Amino acid sequence: MNRQLRRRNQKLKSKASEFHKILLNAIDLHSKKKFEEAETLYNRLNILQPGNYDVLRHLGILNQDQGNYEKAYNFFLKSIEIKPDGYEAISNLGTIHLFNKNRDLAQKCFEKALSINSNYIPAINNLSGLYHTLNDAKLSLKYAQLALSLQPKNSFTKSQYAKALVLNNKLSDAIKIFRSLSDEHPNDSDFKINLSTALRENGEIEDANKIIKIGFELDFKKTDFFGYYVADKNNNLTPEHIEYYESLLSDEETRSHTKVTIAYAFFEYYRNQKNFELSGKFLTTYNDLQYSLREFDIDKEIHFFKRIKQVTSTSKFQPKIKEDLIKPIFICGMPRSGTTLCEQILSSHSKISGAGELSELTELSGIENLIQTDNEMISNFEINLKDNLFMQNIRDKYLNFLTKFNDNGSTYVTDKLPHNFIFIGLIKIIFPDAKIIYCKRDPIDNCFSLFTHKFIEMSHQYSYNQSMLGKYYLLHEDLMNFWLNKFKDIFVLDNEELVNNQEYVSKELINYCNLDWEEACLNFQDNKRQVRTASIEQVRQPINKKSIGAWKKYETHLSELISTLENLKEQ
Repeated sequence: MNRQLRRRNQKLKSKASEFHKILLNAIDLHSKKKFEEAETLYNRLNILQPGNYDVLRHLGILNQDQGNYEKAYNFFLKSIEIKPDGYEAISNLGTIHLFNKNRDLAQKCFEKALSINSNYIPAINNLSGLYHTLNDAKLSLKYAQLALSLQPKNSFTKSQYAKALVLNNKLSDAIKIFRSLSDEHPNDSDFKINLSTALRENGEIEDANKIIKIGFELDFKKTDFFGYYVADKNNNLTPEHIEYYESLLSDEETRSHTKVTIAYAFFEYYRNQKNFELSGKFLTTYNDLQYSLREFDIDKEIHFFKRIKQVTSTSKFQPKIKEDLIKPIFICGMPRSGTTLCEQILSSHSKISGAGELSELTELSGIENLIQTDNEMISNFEINLKDNLFMQNIRDKYLNFLTKFNDNGSTYVTDKLPHNFIFIGLIKIIFPDAKIIYCKRDPIDNCFSLFTHKFIEMSHQYSYNQSMLGKYYLLHEDLMNFWLNKFKDIFVLDNEELVNNQEYVSKELINYCNLDWEEACLNFQDNKRQVRTASIEQVRQPINKKSIGAWKKYETHLSELISTLENLKEQ
């Protein structure tokens, strides 16, 4: 009997050992991005042991890495059902919430994971990354430092710490770390790209391009480098390069996100080659691919804008205005309307600090919940809007938040989140004397710039479809006309007027802020402050007229956008 038991135990151990070997093999294939082979092994293991926590969790990670977020979400949920205290899967679930911009839920998942295992590095890194997306430099650095103290030699942890340093404007320290990581791992594209990005933010454009070129020439089949490589006008593609990436683009097995990268890269490449027909073809392909990943609900936005008008017109809140040491300047408008240029001009003044794009005000107020059709959520916000203590708390917290960006003792701090144009009513309730600058650009120029830009995290989803883009632009225009009629003290900064008469308009802008003129505002390109937006290279150069009317070269590819703008304008 004892002999039979021993044999049975040996068989079980052998099976367990074999299972573990297959799992490790699958994870290894997964890490090498051999997704199909890895999935085959994971599925085999799932048959051998249905409901295994580790297998289900890794299937979730696999689907997440391939952009199948809904599948990934379901696998993580199943993992947690099997093992409720599975802090790894709980943290994984948080990353899906983060992708879907459910930041509160993401934070709860990461914190719950840490409540089970306080030293779980991925959850700590995830919290650092979360606060990075929220532009909370101090908390992002705090968690990155904690992770680094636990794993000082871990490459990813070092990288996360360097990213937090970038957010804290410690670019030289971040560049040193990224350069060291790039040297230690010459075949890892992420470190080279991070290094290049940090150099670019520091204004070292030439060095940034060199890093990308080295990476691409080492292995041109690494798609990560392709887009960055062709963005440099000095780089050319060989027939071999073109054939390889065109084959990937036409291959049904190629991931959608990879196809998006390739199509956009070809658009940029042929634009640099002044082949506008081919460039336009790939521009259309790129936007169609992007839009197919997640469609845009214009009706939801119409409802949202309507509710914004209604709700923010009912408040009778009168804030207690202290002698604030810091005063906000809100710079808003459609994305790609010149908001970064405006901030660069203003922040060149000794009395103004540029904070970049801040989401703090909308996060504190919860006003974005109005995009939901849930009447309860709308009602709750309306109640909060009438709560003087709640509103005063938002004001005080926001002003306190701005102090983080006031290292030079300036009077003003800019918040240039473009979509704050939606929330001007709320801004005026909380900050009745706030300086608000609305950046305006020719509609087609503005829409074309959006249509030709590759945004991160699938943001501005309306911009990938010509009809939706035109409708959204006119929706924005209608809302701005409402605000401009309601509030007469908003400064309208016309991009074309600024380009054509830089000194006059710049002086008017500074005067609006009740400040004396400084010549540095005219030479904004010499401003060495950190820039983290899509206009990073443009604002390092003097004002030029290159972008005015640039859409005309692509006119045959923009018929739907042009007709949408014209037809709706007439209605």
